[in-house]
Amino acid sequence: MTEAAQRDDAIHTHKQVHLASDDPFDWESYISPYKGLARIQRLIHLASCCPELRQPCSAAALDLLKETTRDTSSYHHVLTLHNTDASGSLISAAERKQLDSEWLAQTEAHNRSEQEKLELELRNYQNNLIKESIRMAHRDLGDHFRSTGELQEALKSYTRTRDFCSTSEHVIEMCLNVVDVSLRLENYGNVQTFVSKAEGVLETYVPSGSGSGSSSSGRKLSSAATGSSSSGSIAPPTKGGTTAGADAIGALFRAGGSSAASTSQTGGNTGSTSGGSGGGSSSTAAEAAARRQVAEIAAKLKAAQALAALGLRRYESAARTLVSIDPTQATALGDYVSPSDVAIYVVLCSLATMERGPLKAQVLDQAGFRTFLEHEPHARELLDAFAAARFRKVGEILERWKSRHVVDPNLAPHMEAIHTALTRRALRQTFSPFDKISIARMASAFGWTEERMARELIGCVERGELKNLAGRSALGVSGEARIDWRAKTLEYHVADSRKKLFETAIKNGEKMDRENKRLLLRMKLVEHGIVVKAPPERERTGGQQAEA
Repeated sequence: MTEAAQRDDAIHTHKQVHLASDDPFDWESYISPYKGLARIQRLIHLASCCPELRQPCSAAALDLLKETTRDTSSYHHVLTLHNTDASGSLISAAERKQLDSEWLAQTEAHNRSEQEKLELELRNYQNNLIKESIRMAHRDLGDHFRSTGELQEALKSYTRTRDFCSTSEHVIEMCLNVVDVSLRLENYGNVQTFVSKAEGVLETYVPSGSGSGSSSSGRKLSSAATGSSSSGSIAPPTKGGTTAGADAIGALFRAGGSSAASTSQTGGNTGSTSGGSGGGSSSTAAEAAARRQVAEIAAKLKAAQALAALGLRRYESAARTLVSIDPTQATALGDYVSPSDVAIYVVLCSLATMERGPLKAQVLDQAGFRTFLEHEPHARELLDAFAAARFRKVGEILERWKSRHVVDPNLAPHMEAIHTALTRRALRQTFSPFDKISIARMASAFGWTEERMARELIGCVERGELKNLAGRSALGVSGEARIDWRAKTLEYHVADSRKKLFETAIKNGEKMDRENKRLLLRMKLVEHGIVVKAPPERERTGGQQAEA
């Protein structure tokens, strides 16, 4: 079984999500924006945690595995999912899928021969010390391992290409590959490291389709690179892609007739005007394409960075990163997240961590983020309800769309923590304007019973979460909340600043008095020669050696 399948079983064995007949979740619409391994991962997750979707999602995952990968281990795992129910018992024979023995045999044979061939090529290139070929061999081997589901081996191969990168294109390709595999392995520290490295390259990279010597040389990372310039497009080369020397020739032709201009000068200057105009248009188009590709890569890196922050439970950082993604690049995120995911992650993470001011400035007032909210109307509704302090409606929305949040493999492990933090923040915001409020009134505002509200408030008071509330602290008023159990009210007791000042002064005075007494005692002891000094370390050590 692959690493992804093992983690999926470990996480979701005891967390089953049952969909009611009126549940608004539509798994086909949910899956459609994802691409490649992300779609397969989501389908396997749905089949594992949702008994009602076990057969249709596992059947779709089986088809995708056979069409787009050579991962036989995952095929066995998903086939077992399809042919069993949530308790592990076999389903009826009529509903079972049969093992595709022919595909398995062909795929396993192809995997063995392909791995042997790639490893042999790598050894030959290493013996010949061909730097660019060694890099491409490691990359192709990583592609092979990723396609067969051996993600740990793929990560090793992709990481080894790092020492053989000679252009910015190579660095970006290496970083994207490492980030993608590290996300599948939930190695979030590795994701953050390589995202930062890739973003550093993008910051200094100047997209150009002109192929001029100045821009080309600016993109070289090492004088050991083969060829005189790199490609005018920063899109990572695919398997079997061209080398830097071939890219230089391509850039020369894309430049719009540099070689043609030389020929025309040798045989005459006829046609130079038409050649120049054609070159200008092709150069402009190439530069625009390069800029689009840079924007797409930047968006993918931000999405990966946000998923790593979410995995590390840095919810505010995840929300800030996702909000900054350009909505025009939403279609480029399909390998990691969908536009609906961006909307849901930002809303839940920001509501759980941000105060009202930052929430309004960084989320509500962001014009670009509104585009993502259009993909998930319930996220917009949740955000508006929280901003308007309609916390009963907030609870209703969260409960109604609970299944959508729990079936998300990135969000599911954090929903309990996010829901708890969001609820406690709502309690603080409800109580903040009041000096005294009845528990019954707060319970009514949240749609809870008084007993549940009392339990929540007792927990908040014990944890100190209702101490020095934000609005009052800004006015220089400190205090803490207390529950009057007889009156069934929650009250805010303001600390007596005058009393606190005197208590602090007396405490500091007593501390200073004790310090002075200790110093005076030491002075008297030294004055009367009562202080015994320890012998120097050297003398003590020497004496011990002499005795020995």
